[in-house]
Amino acid sequence: MTPRAILRVVSEYRWPIYLGGLLTMSIGACGVLVWVATRPDSPRPIKGYYEAARAWDATEAVEDASRQLGWTVRYELPADVPHYPGMPRPVDVRVATREGAPVSGLSGRLLAGRPSDGRPNEEGTLTELPQQPGTYRTLVRLDEPGAWEMRLDTRQQALRFVHRARMTVPGDEALPPGRAR
Repeated sequence: MTPRAILRVVSEYRWPIYLGGLLTMSIGACGVLVWVATRPDSPRPIKGYYEAARAWDATEAVEDASRQLGWTVRYELPADVPHYPGMPRPVDVRVATREGAPVSGLSGRLLAGRPSDGRPNEEGTLTELPQQPGTYRTLVRLDEPGAWEMRLDTRQQALRFVHRARMTVPGDEALPPGRAR
């Protein structure tokens, strides 16, 4: 076959050749994906995903029971306590009933993480302030200004209460050298 004849055949059948090439490429790409996914040493997409899926029902039941209580939670950074960059800072957590009465006697922890990170990276144990019933304080490192996700996980005897909210952390003010807040 001469080069001219080959060009004429390609020109006459260009659309079937084009569609056949696309079909071949997609079948080849799917074959590579199947090969990568079925290798014995292929990693899990999310670490512990199976265990988390099994525990999802129990976790959702605890969150639903916590919502049914109607308790309100406020997260605050106390202004009267100095904060030094790079060090944990105090976070006050106020828990009140639906009627507004403070909830005392909780024990638990506060998990703080950046929403963009997707995992909690700071954890602090709650301590109730004796002079303010229903107010708890913990120390967590919140170095970056911006949005932080706060997850509260507490217990009061047999009752477990969880809460999740976002909080905006202000940036540190520029201070003259040698001065700390």
